[in-house]
Amino acid sequence: MTEQVLTEDREAPITEEEILIRILKTYSRIRIGAALLGVLFPLVLLIVAGLESSFSAYYHTEMRDVFVGSLCAVGVILFLYKGVSDKEDIALNLAGIFAVLVALVPGSSPVIILRGYSLTADDWHTIFGTSFFLAIAFVCWFCASDTLHLLDPSEQWLFKWLYRLFAVLMVALPLLAVVLLYLFDETNSIVFFVELLATWVFGAYWIVKTIEIGKSQIEEEPIALLAR
Repeated sequence: MTEQVLTEDREAPITEEEILIRILKTYSRIRIGAALLGVLFPLVLLIVAGLESSFSAYYHTEMRDVFVGSLCAVGVILFLYKGVSDKEDIALNLAGIFAVLVALVPGSSPVIILRGYSLTADDWHTIFGTSFFLAIAFVCWFCASDTLHLLDPSEQWLFKWLYRLFAVLMVALPLLAVVLLYLFDETNSIVFFVELLATWVFGAYWIVKTIEIGKSQIEEEPIALLAR
């Protein structure tokens, strides 16, 4: 009698499909985390420390730890996130590295010399920041559509259009910010708002990608879907 009660109370072993679903849901949470960082990061800087000329200016305020920590968190997320293809994985790894370098090489640091050419930290900071967005733009244009075949054909065009739009914006906005940096002095805040839009586009990409993956239902019924 005792053995029967113990057998009935014992939980059934978790199935392979349940394990796979949990693994896939981890990817979903990572994407949501990237989206939240992209959306909330500039708002936290603005609300807590007030308006500055650019994101980089917050490094020299009481928000330095938030600035560095948020960029490093984004970098780690992108580096650890496994892309669907090798090219996506490489691009995300590079974006992650660039995000960390943006945090570790802030403006107004000592000059960094490379092969006899001296570039200021401001220059390297701009290069790393622009390279970060270009790497994500590459993902949006060349890689984001790799999973669209899991959707109905009637739904594919909208997501493909959005990914192309995000790619264009993530090239145009950072380049616009670079131009504005050289056109306006440090007291002008227009660069901040351009960077804010670029960061929100980054967050929007991960939100849309999460919605797309959710509509494919691969995170809910992965085995059934792959068996089709």
